[in-house]
Amino acid sequence: MATLQNFDTEIAKTREVVDEMRSKIEQSGTVLDKLARTDEKIGQADFDIENARIQDVLTQQKVMETNIADLIIGLEDATNVFGSEFESMKSYTGWESFIGIFSKQKKQRMRTERVRNMSLSGNLQELLSKSDTITGILQDQKQVLAERYQTSEASLAKVIERRKSTMETLEATQKRIEELNPMLLDIENRIAASTSQKDRTELEGERSKLATEYNEAQAKEQELLAESQTLERYTSMFQTFVDSLNNQIAAQSTLINKLTIDTEQRIVLYKALEDSLKTAAQQDVAHRINTLGSKVDNTAEETMAGIGAAAQRHIGDLLELHEKNMVTTADIQRRKKLADDAFARRFEDVMKKHDAANYVRT
Repeated sequence: MATLQNFDTEIAKTREVVDEMRSKIEQSGTVLDKLARTDEKIGQADFDIENARIQDVLTQQKVMETNIADLIIGLEDATNVFGSEFESMKSYTGWESFIGIFSKQKKQRMRTERVRNMSLSGNLQELLSKSDTITGILQDQKQVLAERYQTSEASLAKVIERRKSTMETLEATQKRIEELNPMLLDIENRIAASTSQKDRTELEGERSKLATEYNEAQAKEQELLAESQTLERYTSMFQTFVDSLNNQIAAQSTLINKLTIDTEQRIVLYKALEDSLKTAAQQDVAHRINTLGSKVDNTAEETMAGIGAAAQRHIGDLLELHEKNMVTTADIQRRKKLADDAFARRFEDVMKKHDAANYVRT
């Protein structure tokens, strides 16, 4: 499980895996495109190399998806921790409360200073930055996968048609061999029964032609059998490859959707925290004005300015970027539940690992 400090390292490792996968996927796709052309011959050695490469892609796919799912869970854990930290800004610390026994004004000034100096947006910016980086990796990979899936699916269809055509030619060749067998036997009998040298010469000429055709048909049959078997193996292998591409696209969509919804929820949560801080400050100011009189006006204004400025300065710019596309909290919660359920179904093993381990949260 990646902590927030080493997220960049984990993201860099994931990017390396993605780049390596992308290279191998492109190579496999090129071989499939080549196989789809009817004039190309691909042998056993090529098959073994390609099969090993596709197996590597399948293995790396699982590693990459697990790593990114783990990072997404880590971001969610970090968000929960930061939310607790921001929530604490609404109340006084133990030390501030102790100071308040002797001076309520100093207690208020201490909290104001603490709020002013606390970076409300620092953690949020870091979370959003890492979310955007991961989303960028996923979206780029999804685009590559979608393009390769489209071309590879078309190539696979051509390979299947090529094998179908090969089988039809093979069946026609085998049928001709079956026809030639009795014809050769008949001409052999006619030669044996013939007493005319002239007739025997003509029959032997016919037998020679039939024998040549028969031998050529047998050779062609073996060639077509080998080609059909090779195409059958390649069809099965590349069907696995195309299915893998489709599965990867679905996984990318699940991860992207989860990240997108989580980001929207973070913005809404931090906006709610900001509003909560303002409300708490207003209530505190009203209480102090009622109990201490006008002499605290300046301190009260300082409190409002401190909390308001801190909140606005640190997250105002971020919120402005997202508020235009913001939807209601209820709708986000509904969509988040759907995204979380889809994520949990696809990455059940990662979730179990997360729940069972002692994760470090920062």
